[in-house]
Amino acid sequence: MADLALPLMQSHAFQRTCEQLGLAVTRVDVPGGTCLVQSRRLPLIGSFHLASRGPVLEDERSMPGAIHAVRRQFRGPMVMNAPAYSGSISGIKIAAGAELAMIDLISPSEMRVRLGQKWRNQLKKAERSGLKIKDAPLDATRDKWFLEAEAAQQKSRGYKSFPTGFLLAFAAINPGKARLFTASVDNQPVAAMLVLQHGAMATYQAGVTTELGRQTCAHNLLLWTIMNDLYAQGIQSLDLGRADLSPGLRRFKLGSGASIEHLAGSFFSHHLFIGKARTQTENAQRPELRARA
Repeated sequence: MADLALPLMQSHAFQRTCEQLGLAVTRVDVPGGTCLVQSRRLPLIGSFHLASRGPVLEDERSMPGAIHAVRRQFRGPMVMNAPAYSGSISGIKIAAGAELAMIDLISPSEMRVRLGQKWRNQLKKAERSGLKIKDAPLDATRDKWFLEAEAAQQKSRGYKSFPTGFLLAFAAINPGKARLFTASVDNQPVAAMLVLQHGAMATYQAGVTTELGRQTCAHNLLLWTIMNDLYAQGIQSLDLGRADLSPGLRRFKLGSGASIEHLAGSFFSHHLFIGKARTQTENAQRPELRARA
């Protein structure tokens, strides 16, 4: 299923990184699609499984059967962080679906037309500011400043993302696919964005800025540069991540021309319940049991 546009946590690049780090992942191929499942052992619980934004299918109408096929492969509890088109999924819903900002990468002239007016004005300001943009594969030594700034930002803002070790492993096992775009003034970095490429998609992973970066609207120019660069490489879409964490973040992402994709939510299930439900369904379909009823 190499031609499918796979979200980061369903991608082969993500799978290679997990395997490199010794993390348990299993790829389940289903008719017309695929699903990557992460597994770990937890105290008292035993094996626990996570399918994040999968399965991914060529035909969305196959989703109910694909989900059931994936669930049958694993014993113990599983959480499915379901893709947007999953519809009704068996299990207990434990979290509402997130809102993701997604950019379809089309020609630069068309993407520029889609920009919000304020966003476009900020981009023009950044283009006149003298900012210099460069990009290079993520490097532990050269980009130490960025990794430390992003880790500090996670702590100060109270959110969690992939740790530094995972990002560096991704960069090592997927050469040239973890790229840091940096905006500088007089050779001093004022803002940066990290993008992970995975097949036909790319994901905005992290960004940091300084006061001068904010004043010069550096993030607008960085994201615009990234959009154009990915388009030139034939990448189909850019995942900007969640748009429902703050109003300012939502405005920035939507202003870039992104559209909102609503995920179905996170659902908890256990193989014992799946098996019981399947048996009841099969029994109800047997003619002799229907006759007795």
